[in-house]
Amino acid sequence: MDAEAFWSIRRTTSPQKLFETIVPALPVRLPDVTVPRPVNVHVLGPGGGVWATQLVAGRTQVTPGTADDAICQVALHKKHLREIVGGSLRDRGLQIMAKLGKARQIPDLSRAPLDPARVVKVASLEGSIAVNVKDRGYGDTYRYVVTFGSGAPDYDTATTTVTVDADEAIDWVVKRIEPKQLLKAKGVRIEGDLTLPLRALQLLFD
Repeated sequence: MDAEAFWSIRRTTSPQKLFETIVPALPVRLPDVTVPRPVNVHVLGPGGGVWATQLVAGRTQVTPGTADDAICQVALHKKHLREIVGGSLRDRGLQIMAKLGKARQIPDLSRAPLDPARVVKVASLEGSIAVNVKDRGYGDTYRYVVTFGSGAPDYDTATTTVTVDADEAIDWVVKRIEPKQLLKAKGVRIEGDLTLPLRALQLLFD
């Protein structure tokens, strides 16, 4: 898959094709590490499903079904997955790359501070964090929920809800704001257990 194909994945791509065919072949450069436990991704609604995803030697491996030893559960509706794959959030990715002077290039995340031992530790947290992304351009909100541990995903009643502005997020990436500083960034609102996002970031990055 070249850069043009990467940025042109169709919005109508099915979750099954996305996870089982496209994701393992994505050319995005990731840290050359192995995370010893997977993450379960739950795509809700008709045509959805569950896939266990794991970073192995810098490549994403995908297995249909639920892994019992997952670090966390990520839950989202199919219509909100589409915004990442080929919709509004994908288009914002294009804007970010253009502002970085790398228009329509393959993203290079190989230097991201990813420590497998720290990633595994977040499984010990209790609760769930919902990220609601507000899209002012379309008047929509896209919801993505992370439930820690190997239990059932908690989509509707998350412990903490973090609301972010999609347009502000472009500046966060371009300005390379540190992860913990994002909780205080412009356009961020936190409701519920205010400490849970901070504890998760401390486990990952401190």
